[in-house]
Amino acid sequence: MEELTMSINTKLEVAVEILAAKIAIVFGEGYTVNDEKMKSLLKEREKLYSCDEEIIDKIISVYGPEVKKKYEGA
Repeated sequence: MEELTMSINTKLEVAVEILAAKIAIVFGEGYTVNDEKMKSLLKEREKLYSCDEEIIDKIISVYGPEVKKKYEGA
């Protein structure tokens, strides 16, 4: 099966949506901006907007399935 590749712009757009959902989920779990978990996500958001491809890939590959699983169960 042929693997599909996404352009960096598409990956960036997808990662932005995934990270926004992840932040909303964590916030909904009671974390605040003063908690390390949220601080870490916000630092990753800064890197994301700097087009850090490593962070973009992490968000898509790690947080993507987590967010998908959360919303499939909703």
